[in-house]
Amino acid sequence: MTPEELEQRVRQIDAFIRVLTQECHILDERRHILSPLIQDPEIQAGLKAKLDKTPGANAWNHLAPLLGQDLVRDLSRLFLDNDPRSGSLANLWRKIHAAPGIKEHFRDLYGRMFDHLHDAPIGDLSPEMSAIFQEKFREQDRVRNYAQFDERWSKLEADMEALKTHPVVIKIKTMRDKHHAHLEMSKLDEEPRAFDISTIGLTFMELLDFSDECQAMVAELGLLLTGTNWDPKQFASVHEKNGKAMWRTLAGLK
Repeated sequence: MTPEELEQRVRQIDAFIRVLTQECHILDERRHILSPLIQDPEIQAGLKAKLDKTPGANAWNHLAPLLGQDLVRDLSRLFLDNDPRSGSLANLWRKIHAAPGIKEHFRDLYGRMFDHLHDAPIGDLSPEMSAIFQEKFREQDRVRNYAQFDERWSKLEADMEALKTHPVVIKIKTMRDKHHAHLEMSKLDEEPRAFDISTIGLTFMELLDFSDECQAMVAELGLLLTGTNWDPKQFASVHEKNGKAMWRTLAGLK
């Protein structure tokens, strides 16, 4: 790979992880719009009291399944899509490993990310002595950062490998293939009917937990590629507050 090709691939990967990070924030907002409908008894009771015996009750019964299916689609497209044009986590991981030098480039960036902090002369030391200590402290940071990168990367590699056989991944892909992408019907010698998605055994809680798990992986990869640290739990606390506030207002709760 030429330096120009490496630079082009690096720019692409950098753009991919930044877009994927933004998409994760949107996904998490939607995840916390859904969760109160299935996890908060007070909100459930308040909304039920408002809608029971009204024409809106039937529409209301479709809302949680609708949001749940939308979450399935988002989880599939953001984390599992193998299409080479996709900006998914799976495809981003493939691109990083598709050519030599990519990982090493980002490892070097991560190792040297504090170099600039040691550019200023140190106190009253002579320029020569100051330069010696500056380089010493710079090298200490590099050694620590390289070790941290290697440790975090090894953990991420194990997590990405485990994703291939994750039981929720298998359920999501089955639902996508048989229910979302296609209206799959029963075999010719069976009773004519649409594929029964209940046979997958996919639950709301599995989707919510899987969403949190994958966002943590994106955050970790983003840190290693760009040096940008964002904590999904901090974003989730804000999104959870907003989601609950909306439903409590609609349910007439204080």
